[in-house]
Amino acid sequence: MKDHTHNKEPKDSKLCRLIRKTITINRKEIGLEFADVAFELGLQVGTLENKLKPSYANGDLTLTEFMHFLELTGDYEALRYIASKYDFTLVKNIQNRAECKDIHRLVDNLAIEGSEVFRTTKKAMDNGYIDADENLSITKELRTLITSANELLNELKHQSEESKKWQH
Repeated sequence: MKDHTHNKEPKDSKLCRLIRKTITINRKEIGLEFADVAFELGLQVGTLENKLKPSYANGDLTLTEFMHFLELTGDYEALRYIASKYDFTLVKNIQNRAECKDIHRLVDNLAIEGSEVFRTTKKAMDNGYIDADENLSITKELRTLITSANELLNELKHQSEESKKWQH
């Protein structure tokens, strides 16, 4: 009988560290201690500790345990690491769709506000000059337009920053 154990790839120590780090960091955010995570994964604390030790050769996280870990913590750094290891980029589709809805709403609002500036200015110039009240109205509309433009800029900046997080 052939000995197949020498063909087993060693544990990825960086992945083990990332998972342990995620548990430690998220402990405060999601209120789960290491023992709670082990329990949620259906493991004893010692078993989870061993599975996350690069030097312990007799046990790895199963795919099911890893997927449950991702769902439990909501932190996908370990999954991003695996994707990058094989030259893939991990992109979260739901987040992108939600952000696109926000962008659509903000662009629509910007167009409406731009139209208001145009309408107010054209109406004010009907008599050939702009009086103080009309000037004030145009200025208010422009400020609203600028606010709308800044909201769009901020959302695009936020989306860009989030996108960069997912592309590591």
